[in-house]
Amino acid sequence: MDDETEGPTPEDLSPITHHPSPAFDIEHGHADYSAPELLEQARQNAQATILATVAFLESRGIPPREWAAAIGETFSRGWGEPRPWDAGEFLDAMLTNLRALGAEVRAVDLGVDHAEAETTDFPDPELCALVGVSPEAAAIFHEAASSIAAPRGLRWAWQIGEDGATRYLVERVAE
Repeated sequence: MDDETEGPTPEDLSPITHHPSPAFDIEHGHADYSAPELLEQARQNAQATILATVAFLESRGIPPREWAAAIGETFSRGWGEPRPWDAGEFLDAMLTNLRALGAEVRAVDLGVDHAEAETTDFPDPELCALVGVSPEAAAIFHEAASSIAAPRGLRWAWQIGEDGATRYLVERVAE
């Protein structure tokens, strides 16, 4: 290995060959996890990535709000060409994304011009404590939706309540 590199390079890796049995026992190997267990693992990993990113940005003095706006602009490309959306249609799509991160939807009202919802469990308070980021700081990730909503004729707002639940509001913007 080169002294300037921090780890192995692709050239340092040899082909994987089958070894008859490991010198240790694995109680629950990678192939033994069920789909629900893998979903939970993916949710925790996704949340941990978001939380670790917020922690890193804060430690470097970079405003997490700028990161969230940039994430939203990037994600917006995957939503197709901007077109007017109903408020409820947009909030329903956002709730699907939040559920994929582990959020639980407690209440929802999906109207054409006005939509509201309430969720819990994103960000996960226990995971926030483990990573050392407050739920309020981690929730800046919700700002990403503003960059997706605006070109679709919508205003996105969110707020964490005293009970820890996050409330969302989506409204059509008058043209």
